[in-house]
Amino acid sequence: MLAASVGIAGFGALASLAIYRDYFIVLALLALGYSFFVTLKKKHRAGNLSFKRYRLGKDDVVLALTTLLVILAILFPNIRGITMAQSGASYEGRGSIVSMDAKGKKVTLKHEEIKGLMPAMTMEFPVRSPELLDGVRQGDRVRFTLRPQGSDFVVEKIQKEE
Repeated sequence: MLAASVGIAGFGALASLAIYRDYFIVLALLALGYSFFVTLKKKHRAGNLSFKRYRLGKDDVVLALTTLLVILAILFPNIRGITMAQSGASYEGRGSIVSMDAKGKKVTLKHEEIKGLMPAMTMEFPVRSPELLDGVRQGDRVRFTLRPQGSDFVVEKIQKEE
């Protein structure tokens, strides 16, 4: 139970990573829900589920502490009082255009590591305005600037590399 709790708390801690936050929150909540289910099922089989005879065991304490850690980790960005979008941070990156959708204001970039933000990967990003995609096309090597907007990152600037 302790190892599972550490894993669940890890999911919660990873929820503070802005780009994957929603996925880790869902994973942490699913894992917590399953842990509560298993703990209650054990108590039910042992006949200890009635309110009068319920005794707090080691599993219950570990599960309660894990739940508290996950909730704190999920709320951590909000506890600090500043969201990434309000911080004014921007991130520079380099990569190539995999696909573009000017109407949908999206671009898929296969980018190198973006220092302080994410490892190299292929990812779709919203674009601030469709005009930013004028002058670039699929396959071009580009430099771009990402800026946080809500829980997403938006391409603020993109230009073809020479």
